Amino acid sequence: MNFSFLKPKAKAVEVLSGPKTTTLSGLDAVGRPVSIDEKQENPTPKKSDAKRKKGFIERLNQIGTVSQTEVVEFTRHLAVMLGAGVTIFEAIVFLKDQMRNKVFRSRLESVIESLNNGQPLSVAMHKFPKVFAPIYVNIIRVGESSGTLSQTMLDLADHLEDSEQFKRKVNGALIYPKIILAVMVSFIFVLALFVMPRILTIFKSLGAEIPLPTKVMIFTTTFINQHLVAILLVMFGIGAAFYFLLKVPSVRRFRDLMYIKFPMVGYIVLNYNTAQAAQHFGTLFASGIPIIRCLEITQSVMGNVIFQDEMLYMIGRIKNGASFSQSFPEDSHFPPMFVKMIRVGERTGKLPNVIEYMKKYYKGLVDNDVKNITAVIEPVIMILLGLMVTGLVVTVIGPIYQMISNVGKKA
Repeated sequence: MNFSFLKPKAKAVEVLSGPKTTTLSGLDAVGRPVSIDEKQENPTPKKSDAKRKKGFIERLNQIGTVSQTEVVEFTRHLAVMLGAGVTIFEAIVFLKDQMRNKVFRSRLESVIESLNNGQPLSVAMHKFPKVFAPIYVNIIRVGESSGTLSQTMLDLADHLEDSEQFKRKVNGALIYPKIILAVMVSFIFVLALFVMPRILTIFKSLGAEIPLPTKVMIFTTTFINQHLVAILLVMFGIGAAFYFLLKVPSVRRFRDLMYIKFPMVGYIVLNYNTAQAAQHFGTLFASGIPIIRCLEITQSVMGNVIFQDEMLYMIGRIKNGASFSQSFPEDSHFPPMFVKMIRVGERTGKLPNVIEYMKKYYKGLVDNDVKNITAVIEPVIMILLGLMVTGLVVTVIGPIYQMISNVGKKA
């Protein structure tokens, strides 16, 4: 893409901004206008009305989210434009105008305003941690201080894209079981709400003896029909209770510990968090950020509270004089091989290379683990579906066929 049209001009240009005509005599190092001469053409609206309108528009722009894919795309475009010689200010203005996401556009408008007030890009982005995570802002800060912002942002885009693809791969492997379980639950509700009431009338009209499994099915479906609202309210209440309970640190810690202790799943959780820690820490450390700061940022983006606590412990040990490899607790949840390889990398001075290897190694383990557990889940789901069909035949179709046969014999 050719961005030459965005390069700063030496001559003054005029920008129409609402009722004002602004004359720009030049741009500074980051593309901010200097020597501004404004002409007031029309009377401005009342200050209170302008504030009210701006506040309403800002509230509208808060609705929605910014996806990681959009952040990656923005980062890569910005890196290319900076490499082509476009200033930061002009590049972000251009990308903001191309942005379809209203929330992202609103955030970029605030970033542009901060740049216009003389703040660095990292400081401007720091105000929006839900869009620009701490790892993002810190790497940008390193690029600014080293003068290699364009290359740093390309590396950052690669990191974000790699991390997002890894998460998608893990989540995508679990989509099939979730869909099957959702279909099974939907089938049970349809059976209870629409099918069984009609079949119940058939049983009553024939007046025959009903088998015990069928009686249980009829009782269950009748109960669901009569108390559907109460059942839905209870389900909603349980979901809300879990949601608020998970806000409690001790509950979250217990949940994440159970994830680790659970058979089969725990092994995947350990490898997944190890791969995530290696990826984030490795990217930060390769950017030249001190180890303690790398651990602090990595700890803030980890999803498992157990690993967050362990990293806090490691940070305290390093502050007290321990080396990185010595900071791991004796009962560390990181795999023993990971800890030993960190020690080797630290001793040989090849720590970035070792961490990069560990990241790829544990990502490969997670990929294989997810494939294996998916292969185990699929036959289990097929067995459950078979049991559902068998239960339907035993409790509904079989008794109906038997009753109809008995009526035919009597006739």
